[in-house]
Amino acid sequence: MMSLFQSLNVTSNTSNQLGRKLEIVGDNINNAGTTGFKGNRAEFSEMLTDASIGVDGGDQIGAGAVIDGKTRDLTQGTLSNTDSATDLAIDGNGLFAVDTPFGQAYTRDGSFHFDKDGFLVSSDGHKVLGFNGEEGRESSSVAPLRISKGNMDPVSTSNVKITMNLDARENVKIFNPEDPRETSSFERSVTVLDAKGEQQTLAVFFTKTSAGNWSYNAMADGKDLEPQVGGKVLVGTGNVTFDDKGVLVNDSGLDAVATFKGGEEQSINISLTNKGEPTTQFGTTTSVSSNSRDGNTGGSVVGLGFDQGGSMTLRYDNGKSVQLGKVAIAKFANEQGLRKVGQNLYVGNQSSGQVSLGQSGKDARGDIRTNSLELSNVDITNNFVDMMKTQKSFSANAQAMGAIDSLLKNVIALK
Repeated sequence: MMSLFQSLNVTSNTSNQLGRKLEIVGDNINNAGTTGFKGNRAEFSEMLTDASIGVDGGDQIGAGAVIDGKTRDLTQGTLSNTDSATDLAIDGNGLFAVDTPFGQAYTRDGSFHFDKDGFLVSSDGHKVLGFNGEEGRESSSVAPLRISKGNMDPVSTSNVKITMNLDARENVKIFNPEDPRETSSFERSVTVLDAKGEQQTLAVFFTKTSAGNWSYNAMADGKDLEPQVGGKVLVGTGNVTFDDKGVLVNDSGLDAVATFKGGEEQSINISLTNKGEPTTQFGTTTSVSSNSRDGNTGGSVVGLGFDQGGSMTLRYDNGKSVQLGKVAIAKFANEQGLRKVGQNLYVGNQSSGQVSLGQSGKDARGDIRTNSLELSNVDITNNFVDMMKTQKSFSANAQAMGAIDSLLKNVIALK
């Protein structure tokens, strides 16, 4: 009699556990279309009525099955392309970090957009965390990412760099600002920007003064200066020296000081080394191989986007771009230990360990993919098969309960 009651308890408990598994499978299937969702798997273990009976374990009696935990499937879902520049996906390990009313939380769902205050937020309005600042000067602490800049102000040129070859065969001359073209060996025009971002032109004249020594002189058109004057005006002089092999050994640099019309006085340094490549003096025709300048014209915002490193960048119509910050990627020692709180969010706890926030692609963190979202990693087919198997087990267990119930009725009728 007691054995039958025990059998009834076993089948009843097992039915409850199978019902819990159906809940897990149903949750997986219902979230097959949820961005960034990670499926779960029920983990069963056997129960014993008395684990102490029998020295060799041969007399131990099973008491059914119990779910002693569930395992989260952390495999990556398929990355799907989208048309939104603010949709992001992590290709690899890690989670996005967001600021919520209940503290910092984490998600694989990169369905982001900008709110009315310029903050990058999740679909539920939680602010996305990152490292604010321009490239190479990002903050070491995380904060909500935000569009904090509008139009770009013009910046005047302060540096011009030139790499060239000066012909060692040129004759020695004495430079005369009154007749620059006849008293120099080579002329190069460089375009600079004034304080208003407008283009101005400086003419640089190169003159061989002795073997291995040259002077270079910058002149501006007097009508472009404040106050206006006639002809060309000398605004700066420099000197450069080469060894007997034509290798540059000293460049004084040229500091051109000029006040362009309607602007302020500005100093422009001209040097003869560009991108680490110095000017030479060989016995070949004088020519310029590369040159560059800093400064920029004013610009209006024409777009905003993210690169593969998670950099949030504003683009301007003057061809410039400015990084506003980088999306932070969270990493945990045990992602399985994260606790789900709904809305595709997880929070850390003792099981997960402390969070480590860093930039994508670094320290085993995944890369960020732009115009992409990570789909749910739930396999519909496998979950439907699992659901049918669980239903069969539930039905078989119910039949066992019915058989035990019939036996109990027979026993009771005997009395």
